[in-house]
Amino acid sequence: MDTLRSAVQPSRKPALPVLWRPGEHVCVIGDTGTGKTYLMAKLVAMRRYVIMLRTKPDDIKFPGFETVKTADAMERWNADRILLAPPLKHQPRQVWQALKQVWEHGGWTVVVDEMWYAERRLGLREHIENLLTQGRSKKITVMVGMQRPAWVSRFGIAEATHVFAFRTDGKDTKSVAESTTVDIKPLLNNLPEFDFVYFNRSKRLLATGNANNLGAIFQNKAPS
Repeated sequence: MDTLRSAVQPSRKPALPVLWRPGEHVCVIGDTGTGKTYLMAKLVAMRRYVIMLRTKPDDIKFPGFETVKTADAMERWNADRILLAPPLKHQPRQVWQALKQVWEHGGWTVVVDEMWYAERRLGLREHIENLLTQGRSKKITVMVGMQRPAWVSRFGIAEATHVFAFRTDGKDTKSVAESTTVDIKPLLNNLPEFDFVYFNRSKRLLATGNANNLGAIFQNKAPS
C-alpha cells in the first residue's frame, strides 16, 4: 500500500497538460474504427498515476504501462501507470480487489476501456458505479470507453464532466443526447473518422474536435 500512497504525493517531475481535474470523470463513446481507443490512449498519456483495468483479452493497446497480474502486486510497483492484466479465470476477483485499493487511497485515474465487457462479463457494474458516483470526494477520476451506451449503465455518461462522442447512430445517439442534456444528435450523425463532439458539463461547453489535434479542446477554443 505504501507505493500507491506515495505515488499520489507531489512530484518534481514536469507537470503534464491537464484537461480534467482530479475527481472529474471522462467518457469516450464511439463505434469500432472511429478513434475511441486512440483518443483514450492520447488522453491517458497526459496523466500520471493511472491504473488501467484489462476488461477484454486483447487490451494491451496503451503504451507506457507496467503490467501486473494481481492486485497485491500493484503495491510492489513504483510506477505511474499500471495495467492490471490477471489471468482471465481470476480477472473479476483481481479487478475488484484493485478497485478496493483505488478507493482506499484515492487520487488515481482508473481506465475502463470497454464498459460493456466490464459490466456484463466481469460483473463490475456496481463497483464502477460506486467510483463514478462517490469517487469525487477521494479525487478519483474514472475514464470509461463504450461502443454502445444504450447497453450499459448511464452513470458512465451522466457522471462524466467531459464527454467525447465519436460517430454513433440510433439508440446510442439518443442515449448520448439524453445524458448530456443538450441536443447533440445533429452533430453526431455522419462524423468523419477521428472527429468527435465534445461536451463539458460543468462549463456547458459544446464543441467539435479531432483526435489528432486536441489543442483547441484543451484551450476551450474549439468551434461551438
